[in-house]
Amino acid sequence: MISKFKTKRWLMMKILDKFTRRIWLLLIFPTLAQAEPILNGIATHQELGKERFIAAVYSENMYNDPMALLASTEPRRMELKVTANRLSARRLNNMWIEGMAINNSATALEQHADYMVEFAGFVKKRLVSGDVLTIDGLPGEGARVSVNGVEVGAVESDSFFTMLLATWIGPVPLSSDFRTGLLTGGNVQPELLGRYRSITPSPERVDEIAAWSAPAPDPGTPPEAPPPEPKPAAAVAVATPAPAPAVVKPAVAAAAPTLAQAPTPAAPTPQPEAPAPRPAAPKPEPKPKPAPRPVAAPPADPLLDEDLLDEDELDEDGPALTAQSLLSRQLYHSKLKRWTYEYLKYPSRAQKRGQEGSVRLSVVIDRQGNVKTVSAVQESRYSLLNREALGAVKRATPFPPMPDEVQGNEFTFSLPIVFRLPD
Repeated sequence: MISKFKTKRWLMMKILDKFTRRIWLLLIFPTLAQAEPILNGIATHQELGKERFIAAVYSENMYNDPMALLASTEPRRMELKVTANRLSARRLNNMWIEGMAINNSATALEQHADYMVEFAGFVKKRLVSGDVLTIDGLPGEGARVSVNGVEVGAVESDSFFTMLLATWIGPVPLSSDFRTGLLTGGNVQPELLGRYRSITPSPERVDEIAAWSAPAPDPGTPPEAPPPEPKPAAAVAVATPAPAPAVVKPAVAAAAPTLAQAPTPAAPTPQPEAPAPRPAAPKPEPKPKPAPRPVAAPPADPLLDEDLLDEDELDEDGPALTAQSLLSRQLYHSKLKRWTYEYLKYPSRAQKRGQEGSVRLSVVIDRQGNVKTVSAVQESRYSLLNREALGAVKRATPFPPMPDEVQGNEFTFSLPIVFRLPD
């Protein structure tokens, strides 16, 4: 009995010792306690019939329920791989701004307005095909944003990352199919997974992104140009104090006459060659230096995507985004959405046929709320639902006028409409 008791006690002590060492390892190396997020789902996003990007959501555990994933406190990741020729920073930021306005309360928007302004400044230039935008949601650290593996900024708010994630899998996502694809619990289509994994940026593009955070050298280059000019003067100054040694003087004197004599014999022999000294005059390097600078600027522009041209040109021309202006836009957008829903009807024939679907419209109104243009960014499979969505906008006109806090002569907003029958 005693030997059995001792053996049992020894085993318990050994297990406890092993457990204690494990705890110490986790305390010393906390990264061991956090597993790398794994792929939960992939989806493509299209606008006007053209694919813009492939998106992916990662998490430690597999999820099919959007609310469970949004409520999770584990590390999560959102990743976007550009498949269009280019994706303007303005279009990208509008996606986040509108998605937040649609999927969050006014109180939440007000609390996170400063974070949104900070986030919108991370991607200042357009993305091109092959670029990878990654947003890591790390508990206690907030959202870390990187482009092609280069970190471009961070927002120290866990709830802000959840608001970003809600724009993809919240109550009103980019599309129902888009949200469904991101919530497959790891059951991803092999073909789409292969496409997704094949999209990687080139090393040259990675270097370009790394240069985003280093604009300071540009203004510093012009002052560096004059210093090389005084350097020859310094060389002459060094030569002048050495007139005593006869060796230095003949070297300088010989160099001067040879340069002066070279043009003179060429001038008398053939008279038409008199203009030869003119090309010799542009000896100073400052003149050829500015020439390469303008030449390097044009090739930086890639091919333009026709339907993105206007937005790309406006990327840097728009007014500066502030927390107040952003909040005003988001609240106004929410108001326009609710206003339209008051005029929305579910077609009776569509209900009888069991037709469901999602429609997303792009609406442009003037300051008085009159509709200037309306177009379908995404249509459902059923014409009845598509026509009803357009009809709701027509019946809702005029919309509430633009508030004074929202600048510009017109306002463009995305209008998501979901037709869903009760279970």
